[in-house]
Amino acid sequence: MMSTEVTPSTSSELTELGKCLMKQENVCTALLITAFTSLSWKDTLSCQRTTTQLCWPLLKQVLTKNMMIPEAVIWFFTSVLKGLQVHGQHDGCMAALVHLAFQIYEALRPRYAELKTVMEQVPEIQNDSLEQFDSKLLNVTLQKVADKRRKDHFKRLIAGCIGKPLGEQFRKEVHIRNLPSLFKKVKAPLGQDVFENNEEEILIALFEP
Repeated sequence: MMSTEVTPSTSSELTELGKCLMKQENVCTALLITAFTSLSWKDTLSCQRTTTQLCWPLLKQVLTKNMMIPEAVIWFFTSVLKGLQVHGQHDGCMAALVHLAFQIYEALRPRYAELKTVMEQVPEIQNDSLEQFDSKLLNVTLQKVADKRRKDHFKRLIAGCIGKPLGEQFRKEVHIRNLPSLFKKVKAPLGQDVFENNEEEILIALFEP
């Protein structure tokens, strides 16, 4: 998997029409559910566009009201992780989804401790590394760490959620030991050319135990 150095470009603001629609509770709920559910559809292009253009701008509108229940926060975050399981083998989707998961965790973890519980369920996560990341995130004096370093740390934490290409999903590591040589090397007597021996003697010597 190629490393992704560039932060995916995301639309930071909704249009005036989008903001107006988000003020209607029923419409707001429908838009959020549709956007975050689509992250795990079997449609790479749809996932990438929704991740970079819709999810965070829509979620930011709800965050300003500060009225989300913990269950909703958990659902949004796990929806992104599910998207990584489905589309993680595609570099473009993987970069966008990791960035979105990082944004959500960074913005909501201080208010919702439940997000840490979700992170603890990520396959192969290192709990000591998670504790280190959380302590830096929650400590205001340590939040000056470069954004890229924090994102790289976060990406390593959720690596167990990132999907692999089909050809690598069931690959079993093969370890081959150094096997003994099939043929025994025959050393010619000093001062004698090996070709002076007859062919029969050479063949017998090759297959001696």
